[in-house]
Amino acid sequence: MTNAGKKATIRDVAKLAGVSYGTVSRFLNGSAHVSPNAAERIARAIEEARYTPNQAARSLAQQRTQTIALVIQVESNETLIQASVAQAMTGANQTIGDAGYQMVTVIANTEASTSRIAQLVNSDFADGYMLFSLSEDDALAAAFLHTDRPVVMSEVSDRADRPFPAVDFANEDGQQEMTQRLLDAGRTRLAYVCGPGYSPTAINRFKGFQKALGSRFSERQVYFSDDWEMTSGEMAAVSFQPMLGELDGIVCANDDIAIGVISQLARFGYRVPEDIAVTGFDDSPVAMLSQPKLTTVRQDSQLHGRTMADLLLSMMQGATVKPDYVRLLPTTIVERQSA
Repeated sequence: MTNAGKKATIRDVAKLAGVSYGTVSRFLNGSAHVSPNAAERIARAIEEARYTPNQAARSLAQQRTQTIALVIQVESNETLIQASVAQAMTGANQTIGDAGYQMVTVIANTEASTSRIAQLVNSDFADGYMLFSLSEDDALAAAFLHTDRPVVMSEVSDRADRPFPAVDFANEDGQQEMTQRLLDAGRTRLAYVCGPGYSPTAINRFKGFQKALGSRFSERQVYFSDDWEMTSGEMAAVSFQPMLGELDGIVCANDDIAIGVISQLARFGYRVPEDIAVTGFDDSPVAMLSQPKLTTVRQDSQLHGRTMADLLLSMMQGATVKPDYVRLLPTTIVERQSA
């Protein structure tokens, strides 16, 4: 027994259990090298002594922080309130919390914040990192090249300077399938509104559109957005105005852009889908609020976050994962009224 008012130590637990200090330490760290009999005695001794592990000391000894960092890079703060981002964060946080870790979210939206995040990574402030929405033309990824902590990315990238496994959606296949659906329905005069060029997701979805059109593809009928917002969709429709009479479909890189296109087409007097069909991507909540309701490509963003977290946790537990490993999650077409 311990003295009244004195906090029990590992040595107190070891004495009560009749085992060594090292055996108790291995038990507390989850080691398999503790016999069932010793483990039972230690568990009883911990309860009797009312011993509470010093988590800070254990983390220091193990060189762990019990935190996992979700690093989100955004060019526009509006991106943070998009449903796909919020749902992925929710899924990742649940999985990480269930595993006994705390998820911390850091946002890179300025040069100064990127520099601060790089300094944090160099100090090993987290046990693992999930890189979400990392830009194609930014040097933030370089901060993670020299860490010995596991890293998982949220998007497939062909960049050689990003040797990290990735969990992503089958964006190219999903957009190719959506475009082919329009072609099969007789909508052959198509335009495309691409997401921002810094985004691997935007690039992969654009590839799907190009693949479906094949030799019919013309870059003249593509609008390259600066972001993922509704205003970009409106600007795209304005840009297409001289050729709207020739088009019978507009394929969009995400739902917000598609809703912007629909709004601007209505101002110009065009009917959707009677005159021009419009499609989105993500199946975000706004797809059901659109008038008409949006035909789109569905992706499960909570599954995205959970799968990223599961992969990272497995790497933290010693699983060998090749740097070029890619897990592609499925997408499905949701047919509504806009196409």
